[in-house]
Amino acid sequence: MLNEVCALVFLSVNSWFDVKKREISLAAVGIFGVLGLLLALYNGALSWNLLVPMGISAGVIGLSNVTGGAVGMGDGLVLMVLAIMLSGGEFLAVLFMGLLGSGVCSLIMLLVFRKGKKYEIPFVPFILLSYVGGLILW
Repeated sequence: MLNEVCALVFLSVNSWFDVKKREISLAAVGIFGVLGLLLALYNGALSWNLLVPMGISAGVIGLSNVTGGAVGMGDGLVLMVLAIMLSGGEFLAVLFMGLLGSGVCSLIMLLVFRKGKKYEIPFVPFILLSYVGGLILW
């Protein structure tokens, strides 16, 4: 239960920052990263199963470097903290649904509202929505 509350607060704080300021709170990333690590150690949840979620998160950070920031590095940092807090399957489900939601939103913005392909949408709110949806459905 504590893990779910921490993840929810973490995603809510960073969703607000992502929408309002177009950035991620590094303080929240640090605090919740350490808290998530301590909770994972306490629950015995640190295992090799973290390799795939951490690898995906590191890939997003690398993609940010390669694209010159078109993909936000903060998104990779948020995913890295989330990888510590969730199981591998939960992480992949939340990531997939967040990507699907942001893709649908991008398509709507492009086709309906005639925004250009350079129009930026915040990604963390989609991760938050998919996490909340997962909490309701799981």
